[in-house]
Amino acid sequence: MKLRRIIASLACLLVLAGNCLAIDLVIDGEKLELDVPPQLVEQRTLVPLRAIFEKLGATVEWDQATQTATATKGTDVVQITIDSTTAYVNGQAQTLDVPAMAIDGRTLVPVRFVSESLQADVQWIQETQTVQITTQDGGSTTAPTVTPTPTPSPTPSQAQYEAPSTGHTIYVTKTGKRYHYDPNCNGGTYYESTLEEALARGLTPCEKCVHD
Repeated sequence: MKLRRIIASLACLLVLAGNCLAIDLVIDGEKLELDVPPQLVEQRTLVPLRAIFEKLGATVEWDQATQTATATKGTDVVQITIDSTTAYVNGQAQTLDVPAMAIDGRTLVPVRFVSESLQADVQWIQETQTVQITTQDGGSTTAPTVTPTPTPSPTPSQAQYEAPSTGHTIYVTKTGKRYHYDPNCNGGTYYESTLEEALARGLTPCEKCVHD
C-alpha cells in the first residue's frame, strides 16, 4: 500500500515536470482557482476532492480514521477512500481507473467519476488542456418572461363622446375646455375644428349644444 502511494506520487511529479501546459478546470463556464492544480495520473485527470464536490453543490465530510470522504447532494451519496480503487455511489460499488490519492496535503480524485456520479457532464478539451464540467442546472437556460404591454384604455371623453359627434362640424376656441356644435353657443368666438383635434386636446362636449 505504501509502495503504491509512493509510485503514484512519483508519477504525479513526473507528469507535472513534463507538461508544458497546466490543466484548467471549468464548471458551468467558471474557471476554478485551485491551490493544488488538476493533475494527470495514468492518463486520468485528478482534482482536489473538496473543491470539486462543493462546487457541484455537495456537502463533504472527512473521516480521518478511514481516510474516506463522503459527499452528499440531495439523495446522492458518494464515498471515496484514499488509495482505493473502489468507490460507492448510493451504496453501489464502483471501480475507479486510478485510486484517490493525497498530494500536497489535498485529496485528489478522478474528476470524471466524481462529476458523473453527481449527474454532471464532463468533457476534455485537448487544445486548451481544459476539463469542462456542465451541471444539470448550469447547462440549461430559462427564457425570460415577457410581460405584454397593456393597451391603454380610452379616456372618458373619447369613450363617451366620440360616437354622438359623428356627422357634426366641431367648433372650438384656442383656450376653451369644451367643443361645440353651435358656432354661436354662449356668444363665444369659435373656429371650425375636427373631433380628433378636440379629443387630442382633452376637450369635453358642451352640455348645452352637444346632444346624443
